[in-house]
Amino acid sequence: MRHNQNVDEVTIAIIVGFLSIATYWVRTALMVIGAHLERRACRRSANEDITFPAVSIIIPARNEEHRILRCLESLKALDYPSDRLEIIIVNDRSTDRTAHVVASHIADIPSLRLLTVTEPGSGNLRGKAGALDVGIRHAHGDIILLTDADCAVHSQWVRAHVAQYSSEDVSMVCAYTLIAGTDPFARIQAVEWNTTNTMASAGVFYRQFLGCFGNNMSFRRDVYQLLGGYRAIPFSVTEDLALLQAVGRIGCTIRYLCSRESTVETEACSTMTEYLQQHQRWVHGARALGWRAYTFVGTTLLYWIGVIVAIGTTNWVMASAIILSRIAADIILNAPSLVQLDRHQLLWWIAPTTLLFSVLELSLPFLALSRSIRWKDQVFETSPHVSISLEEGA
Repeated sequence: MRHNQNVDEVTIAIIVGFLSIATYWVRTALMVIGAHLERRACRRSANEDITFPAVSIIIPARNEEHRILRCLESLKALDYPSDRLEIIIVNDRSTDRTAHVVASHIADIPSLRLLTVTEPGSGNLRGKAGALDVGIRHAHGDIILLTDADCAVHSQWVRAHVAQYSSEDVSMVCAYTLIAGTDPFARIQAVEWNTTNTMASAGVFYRQFLGCFGNNMSFRRDVYQLLGGYRAIPFSVTEDLALLQAVGRIGCTIRYLCSRESTVETEACSTMTEYLQQHQRWVHGARALGWRAYTFVGTTLLYWIGVIVAIGTTNWVMASAIILSRIAADIILNAPSLVQLDRHQLLWWIAPTTLLFSVLELSLPFLALSRSIRWKDQVFETSPHVSISLEEGA
């Protein structure tokens, strides 16, 4: 009898294991195909013989005195006609010397303008969305580009985005954000962000808008005005996803660029606390994905069920097969974009990233339980029906 029970347990472990592997590979295959087709669509849309439309770059800055210099230096090196470019930095109630640092560079960057916000936004314009809206409302460009004060942009960044708008039906362009740094923690975050970008680009191809990074996106100003801007878009702690979905809902064409020239580089989280706060914000924002989020959670849960059942029945071969199959799938998912972006050194970090992030996944549901979300020095209190922002210390 005991022998038959062991056979049944092994059979169950094998069935669940193969189901776990198959489900993860189907999900990965869809992402790989979608990302590949999106890269091809971007190449078809691009026209290097651009006519230099008027462009406005909007950069919200809140207490970025020690990080904005790198951003300013990269903006100074942009290869785009200065008479067709304006750069608007929105000083969002900074209490440090951010405004002074920006003002000291206006002479070196003729297209640079500094706007100052003195009062916190309310309603849908709380947090970063309010600062962005101020900058966009003061912009004169036909194309709006967004990045952050802690980012450095590629010298061809504006040209790469603008080239996509040679196709008149393109209304928004998203692109890959890279993570700077060579230490192990930074490398792992770099691979994770590459995974997120790749899956997001696949989502854009399938018109299932899974996300983007607000520090590397652009859109036509008239489309933003048509939507009513952030004033009309429901408040979200991930305002970039909210805008992406709003543009997608009205049927506009969106492209997701994967090229070295279109990249923006940002600093990695330096501490685990900062890293977890970042992911907590992303988890709360992902609620807007609806069934798409539940699909990802379900397929990930099945992966863990397969691992747990295999270990529980001491089927170490199956447990190893499930884990190794996920590593292989993640390599196949990440490799094309890493090569395209000339980030070959990160190929070696895919396996450790998969192992570490798969453990982090177990904490994500608990991050979603918290109703306090920290961004910069602000805290956003959320509930199923209302979300209000509090200044630090309030």
